[in-house]
Amino acid sequence: MKSVLTEKVKNLPKSPGVYIYKNAQGKVIYVGKAKSLKSRVGSYFLKNLDPASKTYTLVQNIAEMDYILAQTEFEAIILEAQLIKKYYPKYNILMKDDKSFLYIVVRNGKVPRIGVLRETDLGTISKRDTIFGPYNDGRNAKQVLRLLRKVFPYCDCSPAKFSRYARLHTPCLYGHLGLCPAPCVGNIDQNKQNSEKIKKILAGKSTALIKTLSRQMKKYSAELEYEKAGSVKDVISKFEYLTQTFHTPQEYVDNPYLVNDLAFQSLEELKLQLPLQLNSLERIECYDISNISGKDSVGSLVVATNGKIDKNEYKKFKIRLKEQPDDFGMLAEVLERRLGHSDWPVPDLIVLDGGKGQLSAVLKVMDTLGVNFPVVGLAKKFETLVYKKENEFFEVRLGKKNKGLQLLMSLRDEAHRFAQKYHHELRKKELYK
Repeated sequence: MKSVLTEKVKNLPKSPGVYIYKNAQGKVIYVGKAKSLKSRVGSYFLKNLDPASKTYTLVQNIAEMDYILAQTEFEAIILEAQLIKKYYPKYNILMKDDKSFLYIVVRNGKVPRIGVLRETDLGTISKRDTIFGPYNDGRNAKQVLRLLRKVFPYCDCSPAKFSRYARLHTPCLYGHLGLCPAPCVGNIDQNKQNSEKIKKILAGKSTALIKTLSRQMKKYSAELEYEKAGSVKDVISKFEYLTQTFHTPQEYVDNPYLVNDLAFQSLEELKLQLPLQLNSLERIECYDISNISGKDSVGSLVVATNGKIDKNEYKKFKIRLKEQPDDFGMLAEVLERRLGHSDWPVPDLIVLDGGKGQLSAVLKVMDTLGVNFPVVGLAKKFETLVYKKENEFFEVRLGKKNKGLQLLMSLRDEAHRFAQKYHHELRKKELYK
């Protein structure tokens, strides 16, 4: 049984998700979340675990392991809390040491306040307050609040701190940083509104929230209040970036294969909507360039295998030929070097971060090398897909709710992140020479 379990761990994906350990009787004994399931779950099965540790005891009792893939780490954190609340697993409790679970608490009142509380302190809340959790790792609860606070600033002051700044007629540091609406100086309504929005998100009602914000934005635009409409649009953009098409814990519980189904749907929509010869989309490659004035220039290649981002296939390139800023030339160099690797799997679709210029540079390289693969550019401003057919450029807009476009946007953003990371690594090396 242990050998089967170990083999299953080896084949886990490097993707965010939740893992569930069960004992020989099939009872859930531990639930955890991971940014990379392969790395996190693999750490439990190290040969040098201390026999006196609680982790060792847990591992000895694991007979079966299940996992649920999540689209993002944010969703994995929320899902983990939901599953712990559902199963209350034995080892989630034992491995807390002297600490109890952490909960997110919204203290409802004239001035709502949001914070975290240990399970042992829940007796201090009133019936009108709202709690979410439990969170297995206190850092997860705090991370959720940090992320949400950047989109929906909220008040977390104690009554004494609130009174002090109200007397001073000035907000605290968080108010000055834009992380609190500063109800202490009169912005009570905004704080209430943001608290309600955060409650909706934590309760898994983010779709309804986005619809409400969209209606509000259109109302401001119709009333010619463009500054207010722009502010609401910024909030929507920030929240969409944070959640990246948020899926509720219940969706994952109802369908543990949700991520696989979404990946399949993404590929089917791309085949249907893109007027290119796409017989298969098993491997999609996306490229980006990162540099500052041509210095320490790098290129990145990220891959989606069967509709899911595959970090095992990432490649990075240090630009050799260009020392002046020339993104088109740099991209051409990266593609030429990549296509020279006949030992690498063949791409079914190539995606470029850019428009006609980037597309022309890559098509010229392929023409020179005598190869032909479907290629599209993804222009960021309106998320427009650009392709060339019979010597003419065409544009396609799929709409941001299109699952295929969402996959390509995720790839593009990941290529940008990966390129920037490598670029920063090279710059640091130069600084410490």
